[in-house]
Amino acid sequence: MTEALPFPTASLLTRDLPEASGPGDAAALGMLPAWDFTGLYAAPEQGLEQDISEATAASTAFAARYEGKLSGLSGDDLAAAITEYEQISEKLGRVMSYVGLRYHQNTADPARAKALGDAQTRITDLTAPLVFFTLELNQVDEESLSAKSADSTALRRYSPWLDRLRAMRPHQLSDELEKFLHDNSVVGASAWNR
Repeated sequence: MTEALPFPTASLLTRDLPEASGPGDAAALGMLPAWDFTGLYAAPEQGLEQDISEATAASTAFAARYEGKLSGLSGDDLAAAITEYEQISEKLGRVMSYVGLRYHQNTADPARAKALGDAQTRITDLTAPLVFFTLELNQVDEESLSAKSADSTALRRYSPWLDRLRAMRPHQLSDELEKFLHDNSVVGASAWNR
């Protein structure tokens, strides 16, 4: 029979930490761990602006190519549109992961807080042309989408995502209200989360 190990008490966990003289006494904490962001960007200046610029151009081109046309696309063409949408989203996710993690690493740094706020504003602006996509996908009738999926292996790959997206159809607002909510997301409830 193995002997149970004692659960460490709070005093054992904190005994080696120097006592802080008051709130905000960062010096008493010593060197804090730092995350390695080189997997995302080597530095804030390297690649971040390029990704935002590329995503802006891609969003505009995407909207021009697909807005108002989703119901007439073949299954393979719809899958290609979803793949393109996914690539734009991944690039923007990388940008927001980077600025968000840098901010959360040191929330007291005003430069990092400004970078996060600026990035959120820019991402909201550049994704405005993309709002139509999920709204319009939800407007494609079920029979038509099923037929497109049956004819396209590429589209079937996205079935779980489409199912999850279309489950929200009953709660979808008008296109105008959805776009309004998107545009106000930077100053709305999600801004308080920051």
